Amino acid sequence: MMLSIIEHIEYLMSRHDCVTIPGWGAFIAQYSDACYDGDRSILARPRRTIGFNAKANHNDGLLAQSLMRLDGVGYDEAMRRIADGVKAFADQLSAGCEVTMGRLGCFRLDADRLKVFVPADDATAMIDGYYGLHDVKISTVEALELERAAQDEQQPVAAVPGRRNLFSRKVTQIAASVAVLVGLSITLTTPIIVDREHLNQASMAPTVTAPQSQQLGVTVQNGVVAQEIAAVRPYQGIIDEGSTSGKYYMVISTLRNQRELDSFKSKYPDLVPLMKTLDYKGLTCVYVARSDDYSRLLDLRSELPEPLQNAWIYN
Repeated sequence: MMLSIIEHIEYLMSRHDCVTIPGWGAFIAQYSDACYDGDRSILARPRRTIGFNAKANHNDGLLAQSLMRLDGVGYDEAMRRIADGVKAFADQLSAGCEVTMGRLGCFRLDADRLKVFVPADDATAMIDGYYGLHDVKISTVEALELERAAQDEQQPVAAVPGRRNLFSRKVTQIAASVAVLVGLSITLTTPIIVDREHLNQASMAPTVTAPQSQQLGVTVQNGVVAQEIAAVRPYQGIIDEGSTSGKYYMVISTLRNQRELDSFKSKYPDLVPLMKTLDYKGLTCVYVARSDDYSRLLDLRSELPEPLQNAWIYN
């Protein structure tokens, strides 16, 4: 019963400036205008805070009307509930306990056994109609000049207006020159192999071929013969795994028609020799490998182009 009365008081305080509890006192909303705090250099926003007056304990009918409307009771029943709640408040204080008023705050007895209301930290946020505004930091011209002077004193070397630091400029130029020389030396000393026979046979027409291993040419530099290096064959693990057996499929795309299939093949021409299809609920699934080892297919996904590395492993 007491909790019900507290909920009504919280609701009413968010909409009214004064809510009276007959026989107990009145919660009062207090307004403060926006003002400038020179000590903190802050423009404080307007506020609506909560206070309490124990002497204003007459019945204004506001709390009783709230109980009647929400709980569907008559006036006499509403007043009985309020009286029971006030008695429970008083008994709790007499026992040396605090009386918590929800999010508004709490009551306690001071050294003179007088009732004191202590607002909660977030009570203002609940009843404040200005919660969307914030305090603004505004410094005076004098404060800004003192701050700037203090920063200038901490700098070991004062900057001269209109001139750049010649030392740092020279260091930057030297570093840039060294970087250019290093880059030229690497470029000029690195051997470049030109296969003119294949270059002359180059064609502008695109072709789709299966991945093939290639051999790099042999070059001689300063009398030393470089070792012959074989290029890594793409999708080697997928090719070795095969795509004709196994209960698990590495599906790289699900398409609706032939046009989408042709478009997908043109996007990944080097995968075309590995592509096979299967029907799945009226769709065409494109897979590139099969295996009875599920984890093996998961490992092989890293060989695929990056957009396809989340390939679906279908059973």
